[in-house]
Amino acid sequence: MKILILNGSPRKNSNTRALLEQIAAGAQGHQVQLVDVAGLQVGGCRGCDACRKNGGSCVQRDDFAALLEQMRAADCILFGTPVYFWGISAQLKLCIDRLYAGGEGILHKQVGMVAVGADSLDGPQYRLIAEQFACIAEHLSWQVLFQEPVSASEAGEVLGRPELLERMRQIGGRL
Repeated sequence: MKILILNGSPRKNSNTRALLEQIAAGAQGHQVQLVDVAGLQVGGCRGCDACRKNGGSCVQRDDFAALLEQMRAADCILFGTPVYFWGISAQLKLCIDRLYAGGEGILHKQVGMVAVGADSLDGPQYRLIAEQFACIAEHLSWQVLFQEPVSASEAGEVLGRPELLERMRQIGGRL
């Protein structure tokens, strides 16, 4: 199985990336690619609908076209995001919004989401992200394999939590 993991954190060595790396490590036997979307040049959807008129191709010439091809080729797409103002990071949300131009090519994928925030797990941000992700998944006929909220506020904090790292490896192992 081809697994594409999209890291929406702009921080190098972030808690989000560390957890996604654990999922990747657990997914032995699969072809796994981890992409830091913050390093890509991706413009926001312009809502121009040109993609609807020209066969799903966006008029913007940026890094999203190549990412979309990776998403189309993947059997499973995993999303990781830090919590920014009760939602998905802007870097990852840009990529999700741009699926408007190529959503048909990524229907019926298996997907998962890891959201890492500083608030306790009963905070509203995890519910809001889960609900938004569920709506996106329903619209694109995605099968949601997991949504994993994680509370971690300090840089590198997750690396000191072996039970959490093991849980992420187990998620990867179930893919």
